[in-house]
Amino acid sequence: MIYLENFQPYLEDRHVYPFRIVYPMQLESIDFAPITIFYGSNGCGKSTLLNIIAETIGVRYKTLGNTNEFFSKYARMCTYTDRGIPDESMMIRSEDIMEQIANIRKKNATTDKMVKEWFRKGVNEGYKKGSLLREVAVQEKFEDVFEGGMGQNSFYGHVRKTLSEKFEEESNGETAIRYFKDKLWSDNLYFLDEPENSMSPAFQQELAQYITMLAYRLNSQFIIASHSPFMLSMEGARIYDLDSKPSKVKQWYELDNMRVYFQLFKRFENRFNCL
Repeated sequence: MIYLENFQPYLEDRHVYPFRIVYPMQLESIDFAPITIFYGSNGCGKSTLLNIIAETIGVRYKTLGNTNEFFSKYARMCTYTDRGIPDESMMIRSEDIMEQIANIRKKNATTDKMVKEWFRKGVNEGYKKGSLLREVAVQEKFEDVFEGGMGQNSFYGHVRKTLSEKFEEESNGETAIRYFKDKLWSDNLYFLDEPENSMSPAFQQELAQYITMLAYRLNSQFIIASHSPFMLSMEGARIYDLDSKPSKVKQWYELDNMRVYFQLFKRFENRFNCL
């Protein structure tokens, strides 16, 4: 599905951000596919371009990207053509994922500290009356365990064990893939800024498959800034190579960074053949 058809960046050679970032790209018009990717090395401007487009069409976002006094003015100078932008369209940045990871860790650490502090003070009476530990039971959804008459030490051990297991489950990569599967749905437009951050290759591949399914079966459109080979090799993705000057559309296997991967594995091909 195509919600945003094309975008025309404002091209003027000025030595202020974001003019100085976009002008060298010489992209007079960007035509979008169900999956469009801005590719390039660090500092090429792919995140800036993503932010400008999202700002211009009014897509909501949770965390701010790079901006200054000229950013909003620049965005108002750009033009675009659409078929109707969904109201729930959103931008998801890697900072959003890291914030989610930090919040989960903070919650687990705070709850565990609370439980340990109450037990350290010897709240036997509080346990019997249900005045203190019931609060922990409700917060962590252990009401059934608490109401079952579990002894104080057993209850504490159960809480500690569960919290420990929950913390271990929330690795950065697992939190990231879960975050995207919670946020990405059908019939919507998404801007993703380097979604592969914090993810292992297996999770990157899983996310790429999920995005492909949403784009071609469930009417969502994706505009992505990435240099992940798993993102770049998604079926039918239109890739703008921002390392080229002027920038141009390329196939994923024509990109310089993809050649680096190829040369690495080619150099050690015999190692893989021995497995």
